[in-house]
This record gives sequence, structure tokens and C-alpha cells, in this order.
Amino acid sequence: MNNIKVMFINPNPRNMSLVQPVVSLFYAIFKQHNIDMRFFDTTFYDVSETYTDANKYIQEVSLGAKRSDESQLKKYLRKPKTKAQLFSDFRCELEDFQPHVLLVSCTESTIFFTREVLKSVRDLGVPHVLGGVFATYASELAISYDEIDMICVGEGENTIVPLVKRLANGERTADLPGIWTKEKGQVIKNPVAPPVNLDDLPGFDASIYEDSRFYRAMSGNIYRMFPVETHRGCPLACTFCNSPLQNSMYKSETGQSYFRKKTISKVMEDVRYFAGEMKAEYIFFWADNFFAYSRQEIDEFCEAYADIKLPFFCQTYPTTLDEYKFKRLVDAGLHKINMGIEHGNENFRRKVVNRVYSNKKAIEQTKILQSYDVQCGLANIVGFPGETPELHMDTVKLNRIIQPYTASCSIFTPFHGTPLRELAVKLGHMKDDSIAPANSEGSILNMPDFTKEQIYGKARTFNLYVKLPLNRYNDIEKAEDNTPEGDRIWEELKQEYFEKFGDVKDDGH
Repeated sequence: MNNIKVMFINPNPRNMSLVQPVVSLFYAIFKQHNIDMRFFDTTFYDVSETYTDANKYIQEVSLGAKRSDESQLKKYLRKPKTKAQLFSDFRCELEDFQPHVLLVSCTESTIFFTREVLKSVRDLGVPHVLGGVFATYASELAISYDEIDMICVGEGENTIVPLVKRLANGERTADLPGIWTKEKGQVIKNPVAPPVNLDDLPGFDASIYEDSRFYRAMSGNIYRMFPVETHRGCPLACTFCNSPLQNSMYKSETGQSYFRKKTISKVMEDVRYFAGEMKAEYIFFWADNFFAYSRQEIDEFCEAYADIKLPFFCQTYPTTLDEYKFKRLVDAGLHKINMGIEHGNENFRRKVVNRVYSNKKAIEQTKILQSYDVQCGLANIVGFPGETPELHMDTVKLNRIIQPYTASCSIFTPFHGTPLRELAVKLGHMKDDSIAPANSEGSILNMPDFTKEQIYGKARTFNLYVKLPLNRYNDIEKAEDNTPEGDRIWEELKQEYFEKFGDVKDDGH
């Protein structure tokens, strides 16, 4: 069949997120095969009446994520439409485009939103295919939903073209790698497809996005920002992450490692495309640990990036911070680096989080940053299964010693596919069938020694504890309470915080 058409949606209640690489990548793949893809972008709609606006939480609660300059950003963004308009516009798009397939990619925290969107057009008879991390790590649950016809477990780059062609031609899809299909009342399951060679993928094609989607706040400025994928997966086995299951699943079903690196030459293809054709002002390197590249690869990157002259962001961990690599990256244009601390108690971090390093090591490693004009952010988590308020204060203490430019404190979220979700269920802190929300929606764990209210209070006061003097701790503790009096003290302390440390505006990284 000629003129095959695909509608792609990535339900996203956030109104200021980075463009998703999967959309650009799938668009490029479909273009190679003369398949017409249209993208419906839900970020242009305000659904905060039903779903938590994570950006609002970041701007109003998490002081480490400094408030963005809304008036400046609004110059680039279109005014959001209502939730009712979203459903109306989406139906009109489908009726006008008449796609053969509706592809959806979502996370666990957006599955309710996803289902609501899909249900609104169920009567149109278009096959619904769900992919993404929720389909991969909560497969049995995902395939059980009436709004979903089939799911793609694992990577889909080598599967989507034959899948779409078969659906368009009315052919069976039940034998395709990674595809789970409902057929005659049963679910046919296939092992994941082998991991793709990242260098064989086409370059990103961001032309499918509206221009206003490229603008984002970073450290007090609004940039035209683009994400560049450098790695997939992570060699670490942190228990709050799905990487351990991801690695074991691919090893057992394909015999191959999931963790891979793009070659520097391939990375630079995307960088040059964004810098040249897309007029990028800032590059965001999309990897859990950019420092997984060797010194030789970092040298190659820095030499190639020297002509780009754009500031960039990357992530690493204190234990993998290497001064040689860091200095080279700074010289090439590194503007901000984010590092995962996660928890400040060594024993708890080792036994529960499976992050094995000493605080002394973390402090020594982060001292490397002090000699360079680079913004350092630390990522922390509060509300782990078995954690207590006292244990959390060890995280505060470690951050106080390191004194990062910004610090975030996310509320632990027990996503499907993570070892800590299994632990939380085992300990009776949550039900097995619970759906984990975004960490901006608070904790869903019921822990006798660390209540949901306490966890929220610790999250919102985290940067006050890290930055303000010790003699302010009594008032900060009162500001943890989500009561009129606690809120009043919280607002006063926020004002004191910004007077002392400046309202340097940032997006949370």
C-alpha cells in the first residue's frame, strides 16, 4: 500500500519540557520509508485542572529549580489551549489525516492522561499501539487496557516500519519482535528486538515540531535548546531506576548489552544539524552519564565541538567525575553539569539505593569543580522505602558541605520495573497495582516513620536547609508543615532565600 500514514502522540502535561528525541527519530525513520507521520503535541494545552503541572511545582516549591522568567518565555510560547480543546483538536486531526495507525509513547506518570486521550477517539477505529517505558516495564498492565490494541516492549526503531506496514495492509503483526498483540481473546507476546546500533540510526529531524517548542529556560536565560542523544542505558544498577531490569531483560532475551555509546562522529552529526539548520543556542546532552566516554573519546568530542561554540549541559556522578575530562569539556563550552547524589547516608545509600561510594570520595571529587566557572547541580531524592526524616538530614548535610550552584530534591517515585518498587510493596508501603505519579505529585508510600506530609515538607524546604544558616533551622522545620502557619513561614523564608542567593532562574537541572 502506498501513502501509509501514522499519527504519533507523546502525551505530556508539562508545558515546557525539552522536545522528545523519540519523536524526531521516528519521524526521520518514517521519512526514509516514505511513510507520512504527523505529530500531535499535547504540550500546547493546559491540563492542570486534572493533572499536576510539574513546572509549576518546580517553580513554586523547589527552590533549587529557580523560577523561570515567565514574561520572557511567553514571547516564544503560544498561549495554551484548554483541555476540552485538546480533545476536540485531536479528533479533528485524526478525522482529517485518517492515519492507518496511532502510535503513542508514554511514561508511567502520564498513563492516565494517555488513556483519557486514547479513549476519546476509540470510536474512530484506528489501531492504538503503545510504546515507551510504561509499555516496557508494566507490560501486563499496559496490554490489559481496553484503549490499547498492542504494545511495543523495548526499543522500537527496527520494528515500527514493518509494524505500520502490516497494520496498513491488514496483515498479522503477532510475530514481530517486541510486539505484544491482542488476538482472539489472548495476548501473544514476543521477546524484545535486539538493541539497535545507534550509529545506524538516521539523524534527528526536528522539523516536525512547531518552532516555539525549542525554547527553554536555563540558568536565568531563555535558549533555543535541543537534546542530543549520546548513550542509551546506564552501567549502574541504582534500585530507584529501571536500568537493572533493562540490562537483565536484554541480556536474557537477546544476549546483548543494552548500554551503548554513540561514536563521537555520529554525535557530532546531530550537533551540527541543530547548530546549523535549527539555529540552536544551547545543547543538552541526553545521557545519564556523559563521562562514560573515555578520555580519548572526550578529546575527540572537544576537538570536533570547538567550532560549534555553543554552551552545553551534561550529567555525571561524583565518582566518575574526572578532572582531565572535565577541564577539556569546560574549554569546549560546558556551561552546567548535573550530578546524582541521591542520598547522603553512606550505609543507607549502599544497602537500599545500591550506590556504593563514600561521602569523602564525593566531597573530594566535587572539589574539582571549584576551580572552574561552571554551574554544578546536585540531584537528590527523599522518601525512599525505609527512610526516616533523620536519614534524610544526612542528604542535607552532604549538600551543605558540597554547596552546589543548584540542588534538586525529588520525591521518590516507585515506578514499575524498579527494585525499590518491589521493596515498597514487600514492606507494605504501597499496593502492588498502584500507578506511580510524577514526583511533583508527592509520595504514594504509606510509611509509619516518614509520612507523605513529612516527605513533601522535606522536599520543599530542602534548599532552605542547604543554604540558610543553622540558626534558621527551627523556622525551616516549621515551614515543613503544609498548614496556613507553615505556609506563612515558608513564604517568608523563600523571600529571605532569594534575597541572599538571588533569583537566578533555572528549569530544574
